[in-house]
Amino acid sequence: MKIVNADAILVSIPFQPIGIPPWSWGDKAENCFDTLLVRIETDTGIVGWGEAFSRNKDRALAETIRTKILPLVIGKEASAIGRIKHDLEFNLHNFGRVSGVMNGISAVDIALWDILGKSVNRPLVDLIGGAFADTLPAYASLLRYADETHLGDAIEQAIGRGYRYIKLHEIDPGLIRFAVNLGAGRARFMLDTNCPWPVSEAIRQAKSLSDVDLIWFEEPVWPPENYSGLAQVRAAGPFPIAAGENQGSLFDIAAMIAAGAIDIAQPDVAKTGGVTELLRIRALCEASGVDFVPHCALFGPGQVATFHINAATRSTPVVERLYCDFDEDLYGGRANPVVGNIQVPTGPGLGLDPDPAIVEKYRVR
Repeated sequence: MKIVNADAILVSIPFQPIGIPPWSWGDKAENCFDTLLVRIETDTGIVGWGEAFSRNKDRALAETIRTKILPLVIGKEASAIGRIKHDLEFNLHNFGRVSGVMNGISAVDIALWDILGKSVNRPLVDLIGGAFADTLPAYASLLRYADETHLGDAIEQAIGRGYRYIKLHEIDPGLIRFAVNLGAGRARFMLDTNCPWPVSEAIRQAKSLSDVDLIWFEEPVWPPENYSGLAQVRAAGPFPIAAGENQGSLFDIAAMIAAGAIDIAQPDVAKTGGVTELLRIRALCEASGVDFVPHCALFGPGQVATFHINAATRSTPVVERLYCDFDEDLYGGRANPVVGNIQVPTGPGLGLDPDPAIVEKYRVR
């Protein structure tokens, strides 16, 4: 199976927010989220799909992947996943080990695993150890609303749809306390603050919430590579510390663990080296006594790959689902939670392919 064609396809689909758009990732907030697809085709006619983390109609990243990464895979044997990944990382390491380049390499890796599964007519979960579960619990990863009305509406809607786990992205202690009290007895809560504080402030904020029931406290420290600072917050308590979505490889997660910074590792398959790298990180976590709970603010092949990885993990980690309703769905709703649970696809490879009509309709050119 030689790779004969590869392309990066940027898709941006509008969603219906509850309240104002939450984050801009740049100078203009929009009610849409990217799915940056990588499509790889072999000489046998098999097509694999991958995903690179992207936001705000990132044409520059799509072009970087198209011109800098994908030409290096043409003519390669598609089943040589480990070698292709290594060669891409080695040849491009001067352009960043935690970067858009790594996002693109992650997408290539996901697509190659999709091809491998399709070539042997087996789902990805079977290729990476087999399933511990056919369905997985999902958590509603809420957007940031910054007011009680919209936050309360989102919580009630998510609980009404069957979610029993909810992640907040608020940074105001009053709103955090309001949310947990509102859902008490009906849902459990996590808190992701997206790296807002210096160490001393993160410790102060954690202590101010010590009476609030939180499953974990995620990324409280800026910058995200301040592992010693994160370790100080963890040592001060009172919550388990989760982080990892902004790390680019096994070695970053290993450094976090060595620093005593985390209880929960959260690598992202579309940012942290793809399926191959997440399997290595999973083994490290198991050997180190750290929980492995992948990050997944994704809507395309990276999301589906995460389903397979979580299903093939003995602890069957809860799956993150960024909580928004799209105008149209890349998979026709087949990847969406039902009563707070995800059905792991059983078809070959990832088991789901993007709808070509939706891809074409929302493609960013």
